[in-house]
Amino acid sequence: MTRMERFIVIEATPVTIEACAPEALLRLEFWDAPVASGLPAPLHAVDRPLGRLIWIEPGAYLLRAPLADLAQAVSELEALAGDDGAVIDISGGLARFRFSGRAWRELLTVGGVFDVEDPAFVPNRTAATVLHHAAIWIDVIAPEAADVYCLPSYAHELAEGWARAVARMG
Repeated sequence: MTRMERFIVIEATPVTIEACAPEALLRLEFWDAPVASGLPAPLHAVDRPLGRLIWIEPGAYLLRAPLADLAQAVSELEALAGDDGAVIDISGGLARFRFSGRAWRELLTVGGVFDVEDPAFVPNRTAATVLHHAAIWIDVIAPEAADVYCLPSYAHELAEGWARAVARMG
């Protein structure tokens, strides 16, 4: 059993945290301001036929897609990038957790300072912040659910911290 497997699902009344199965993660980065159409606006995410395209920082996007569609996803993003950017396969470079339940926003305030109650922070909106000194990316997928991405080297410690915080929220 790997360290991550111990945290596949943390269930509690206010929040459930699930370590998600690996998927293809592709970074699309533009040299200058993006000119391609079909890209989400800053701080937004969109569902595309091959997966979810998430704005992660100025000029950079993350496509999450099934591993079986990796080659097709690379081709799609390369077409978007054209000569103005690059596509980098970072599969395995980020861990993803699914937070669901009425208190997922509250949980993200433990160990960091982030305005999760902003009325504009709704489904298909994204944010990048720091939590317990680790960079995280948040993709709101539903009113009571968000995907949280972090570097794999921080995943275990963040999951342990979240489990302790959820237990206190009880």
